[in-house]
Amino acid sequence: MKRSRTVLGLLLIIFAVAGLIFWEVRGRETMLLDTVIVAKERIPAGTLITRDLLSAAGILEENRIQGGLSWDKLHLAIGQVALQDIVENSQISEEFLAESDFYIRSNESIFVLHPEWIAMRSSSIRRGDWIDIYESGSFDKIGSYRVAFVKDANELEVTDGEGSEEFNALDRTVSTSLISHIEIIADMKEYEKIARLTGNNETGLLLVQRQVIKE
Repeated sequence: MKRSRTVLGLLLIIFAVAGLIFWEVRGRETMLLDTVIVAKERIPAGTLITRDLLSAAGILEENRIQGGLSWDKLHLAIGQVALQDIVENSQISEEFLAESDFYIRSNESIFVLHPEWIAMRSSSIRRGDWIDIYESGSFDKIGSYRVAFVKDANELEVTDGEGSEEFNALDRTVSTSLISHIEIIADMKEYEKIARLTGNNETGLLLVQRQVIKE
């Protein structure tokens, strides 16, 4: 009987130690920490995000950054492009990323469509939208461009208002201010063509907004 109690005591000690080790290794992370996506290495701005650039890490809820992506949202990060430099081991926020076609390539820059150039545009155009540009006289299509910025007369970004981001253009019933000019992503040859056409005072630009769809 005494031997059985000794064996039982030893087993209880072993289970207790094993439980403590499990708690420290896995249990604490499972119960107290959120598993988020972090950068496995430094990610420069403009980099296409691939699986090998990311890893998982456990953090306390209060240390989670705004927009920080959980590990189960990995598919939302892969295929996106970094809008800014991301430091090694830092959390990945959805605010750091954009669709792969919404960044500046090596042959592109951001160009202004001046207010006097624009003959027609919707008040619901927002940053990130696609627009088709036409000549107002002939209605010939000049090209399709991504909107980098939508500015008011004070060079402030025009948005749907604090905390609001409508993806359907018809739902954009509120804006922070009136649109003055629009900035697009294009290469120099494309912009030269636009500028040349608008050099004729009789020619303006028709900015036709495409339907915005949220995946």
